[in-house]
Amino acid sequence: MTSRTKSLIGFGVVAVVLNLVPTVVESLDAPSFYVTFMFTAFFWISQSVSWNILTGYTGYFSFGQGAWFGIGVYTTGILAAKHGWPFLLALPVAGVLAGLGGLLLGMIVFRLRKQSGEIFALTTLAVAFVLASVARLYSFIDGGRGIFMTGTPLPAFLGDFRTAMFRMTFVVAFLTLLTAFLLYESRIGWGMFAIRDDEPVAHGLGVPVFRYKMLALGTNAFFGGLMGGVWSLQIGFVTVEDVFNIRVPLFVILMSVLGGLRHWMGPAFGAVIIYALTDRLNSAGLEDLNQVIIGGLLIILVLAVREGIYLRLRARWKPALAVFVLAIGVWTVFDLGSSLIWDFFYASLLTVAVALVPLKRQPDTAASPASEAMAASDRSPP
Repeated sequence: MTSRTKSLIGFGVVAVVLNLVPTVVESLDAPSFYVTFMFTAFFWISQSVSWNILTGYTGYFSFGQGAWFGIGVYTTGILAAKHGWPFLLALPVAGVLAGLGGLLLGMIVFRLRKQSGEIFALTTLAVAFVLASVARLYSFIDGGRGIFMTGTPLPAFLGDFRTAMFRMTFVVAFLTLLTAFLLYESRIGWGMFAIRDDEPVAHGLGVPVFRYKMLALGTNAFFGGLMGGVWSLQIGFVTVEDVFNIRVPLFVILMSVLGGLRHWMGPAFGAVIIYALTDRLNSAGLEDLNQVIIGGLLIILVLAVREGIYLRLRARWKPALAVFVLAIGVWTVFDLGSSLIWDFFYASLLTVAVALVPLKRQPDTAASPASEAMAASDRSPP
């Protein structure tokens, strides 16, 4: 059995287990906050991992996540709230329209050789501002009046609102992670990494540079819009100011850089850490210091763990797992935390501290399984 097959089986097992969480929470009469915590984490996981498919895989730094998120939010808002479409039918349309928006942008910027680096990043940032102005000007979109999503009917099989949000965000996050994994393990992923490392050389070696960049941008935009469509329900009252702002792209960048850009799991890991930290700081009444603490943590970890927390912990997974399990056990047995979320938070902080211990030999973070396989085939005799 190959490692890829084992990973796919692991995906299936995790999917089955997580799908049972709302049922377990309800049967144990546990606070519904746990379900809310998890579906919010799924939201950030999907946004971060989809962003990394473009930026981490191809090296094109983007501020456009807010634009794709906004297209998804407004698409479901217009179709479901204004025109009465079934919500689950409006969702794929949201993802497709966001994906088409990404492809349209790619058709323009990727044809221009100077549109790279900081110019590309600023271009993607400008897209969100343009879309915000369009939404504010035209009444069939928003017109400055907003869209009420509260009370949007959902199919009965999804359960109550929290359960429905959990299931929909989980499905989108699962598909995003699965897509990122499959790309990472494929020859397409090797081509994207080659573009990231040296685009002219990749082009000279026969990599279809334009096609792969379009695929990365389209995939990023599609999943960003798809999750945005789901999240319109959580927003409740959709306004331009709440949707087309800098919060989503900045948090996505922070989460991805912290977790690690060079592995498909890195951004997901960073998303869980940053969201848990933000949630616990807010819960402790430290909203004003939230950004200061998170910003300081990012500076320390980026300087100390440049490859990202995930790759560093994977290189020392045994001590990291031991610390996490031991911390959870101690906090639970001695009742040091007020809830399971606090126990998880403290255990995660101690586990992250393991990543700060310098390695004797830094892991090779540039190569992926696909690129290693290609390199091996190139070295083998004819």
